[in-house]
Parts: sequence; C-alpha cells; structure tokens
Amino acid sequence: MASPLQSTETASPTHRSAGFIALYSLANLGLWLAVYAPALVTVSVRIREIRPDDAIAVYGSITAVAALFALFGNPFFGRLSDRSGSRFGRRRTFFIGGMVAGIVAVAVIGVSDTVPVIMAAWCAAQLAYNAAIAALTAVIADYVPQSQRGRVAGISGVCNYGALAGAAYVAAWFSSNTLLMFIAPAIIGLILVAVFAPFLRETKNESVRKPFGVHEFLSTFWVNPLKHADFAWAWVSRFFIVLAWMTLLTYQSFLLINRFGFTNSTVAPAVATASVVLVAGILIGSAGGGYLSDKTGRRKIFVAVATVIAAVGFPIIAFSADLTVFHVGVAIVGLGIGVHMAVDLALVTDVLPNSEDAGKDLGVFNIANALPQSVAPAFAATLFVVSGSENYTALYLWAAGFALVGAVAVRFVRGSR
Repeated sequence: MASPLQSTETASPTHRSAGFIALYSLANLGLWLAVYAPALVTVSVRIREIRPDDAIAVYGSITAVAALFALFGNPFFGRLSDRSGSRFGRRRTFFIGGMVAGIVAVAVIGVSDTVPVIMAAWCAAQLAYNAAIAALTAVIADYVPQSQRGRVAGISGVCNYGALAGAAYVAAWFSSNTLLMFIAPAIIGLILVAVFAPFLRETKNESVRKPFGVHEFLSTFWVNPLKHADFAWAWVSRFFIVLAWMTLLTYQSFLLINRFGFTNSTVAPAVATASVVLVAGILIGSAGGGYLSDKTGRRKIFVAVATVIAAVGFPIIAFSADLTVFHVGVAIVGLGIGVHMAVDLALVTDVLPNSEDAGKDLGVFNIANALPQSVAPAFAATLFVVSGSENYTALYLWAAGFALVGAVAVRFVRGSR
C-alpha cells in the first residue's frame, strides 16, 4: 500500500496529505534560513568588520546590486524550470541545485576580506537562492489544489518567517567562527530541502517548447499588465508591502546600534530577539489568515486588512524610545505581514496568466519581493542625505505609507474574491 505521502504526489491533486504539506513547509524553512542568515545578519556583520567607517554605505551598495541579480534570477530560473526536461524533475533540479550553489557562494563571503569579492559572491548567492525560490514556490501552483492553497501558503509562511529568528540565532551560535557563521545556515537549509525532494513525484516534462530565442528570453521578465490586470494589481500590492517590510529588516541592526546603544559585537543577539518578536506576530497572522481565507473563500479582504495592520506598527517603531515599545511595533508589523504573505500568495496563484508557465509567472511576481531589496537601501540613503542625518523616524513613517499603498492596490483585483 502506498504511504500517505506517496499517494498524493501526482500533478493536479484533489487533496494534499498532512505529511506532504509538513515536508514542503520544512523545505521552505530550510531555504529561507539559508537566505535570511546572510541577508539580514552575517553580510552586514562582515562589512562592519572590514569597513567600519563607511559600513552603511558599503552594505547598502552590496544589498542593492545583489538584489538586481535576485530580480533577474527569479523569473529566469522559473522559466527554465518550466521548460526543463530533466529526469530529475523540472522543479527539483533547480531547488536542489540552487541550494548547493548557494553554499559555495556564501563560503566565499566568509573567507573574503575585500568588498568587490564579497559583492560578487553575494550576487552569485542571490542567483543561486532565487533559482531555488522560483522552483519551490511553483510547487504550490503545480501540486496544491486551490482549496488548500491558503492553508499551505500560510503554514509555509510560518516556516518562512520562522527562519527569520532561526537565521539570527544560528548566526549567533557560530559567531566565533566567521566561515561557520556563513555556511552553517546554508548547510542546514540544504538538508531540509533535500528531505522534501524525494516526496515530490515529478514526471519528465514532455511538452513541446519553442526555441529559447531573444523574444522568449525577454518575455521571461514580463506579464502584460493590461491583458492580465489582476496579476498586475496583485504585483503592485506585494511590491509595496515588501518595500515597507524590507525598510524594517534592512536597517533594523543599524537602528538598534544608532538608537539603543548596541555594538557590532552585541547586535546579532538583539536582532535575533527582535526576529523572535516579529515571528510571534507572523505565526498568528500567517497560519490563521491562510486557514480563514480557505474557509471563507475570500482573499482580498485579508490582504487589505493585513497591510493596514502592518501600517499601524511602523509609526510605533518610528517613535520608539525603548526596546519594549520597539518590540510592540515589530510584533504588530509581523502580524500584518504574516496574514498578507500567506493570503497574497494564494491570491496570486488564483490569477496566474498561464498555468503552464507557473514558474515564470511566479518568478515575475517574485520580482515584487526582490526589487524592494534594491529600492529600500536607495530610498533610505536618499532620505538620510536630504534630512542630513540617519533619520529612522522618518524612514519608518514612510514605510507605513508604503504599506497603505499595498492595501489600496489589492482592491483592484477582480479575479479573486
């Protein structure tokens, strides 16, 4: 008799087992653990070690440039996975291969002490990990029925954002050894993703594809917003909420040092604590929001309310004078982000332009995740120049405004309730 996992592994299923969902969620935990550790902690720590006098400017430049590679890599590798005829599996090939390449890239950062090498390695890591992200995200569209997408996205979201806290703690555990601080989260991530891989039953892709010419390449990064307006509005909503969120995450460690007296050597545990608070809000929002969305069959109202909740948290952070108030603001932002990300992913899979190009189209959608990683540092740097100081109060008030724009945009989606 087939196991519960094996019996539900075919494409277009009517129901996914709890075992399959659990392993898929753990794979997401592992993937984002590997991504968040360098993105939120270790790269910034490394830059402060080798360039203490201009760490903010150097870190902002590295983050912005590397995010452009993420912007390119997600739809590109999503399209390649759509077209892949590998016997190993069109999605599995990319999420396993991306994790392995990511380990190599972050190891280079761990042993390098020059900014150009670190920048090049982090760009390579962004390409690698976005190959994995594109392929693993497409699994929902390919193998999870519509009636379970909110729930699966919600549970996966819990693991995704749980990786925020896990990444900071794993980095702190290995902070005495720079190389281990970088590769330990990446190796743990690979293990968790690899455990899921055998339970994703993929048959060889036999569909006929046009040659991958210039037109095909350029179309990888484009979905016509006039023809597919629902997808476009969902993209705009995601872009602005992620821009608000990345404003918090990218400059969190700098805020803690600037306002609350932490140092380079003590900020990692402080970031970890703040991440736990963020995840506490996300746990409630992501799991609860996805479940209720499936039960009610509604997506838009949850997305809109979620972004408003997040917008309330940012002014609290902006005016926080002690860590308790700061953590309250972070928890509220986490609650809003948790609901938004779970339900929003379910919403966009409902309005995908073409199910045969799910990897490519979700890759285009994930540009809304990657692009804010470049926009947030550029916006913050400009704001700081204009204000003449590191004005974190103004920065987080702007973040609240970004979140509200995301709430307005989702109202224009017509193809999902």
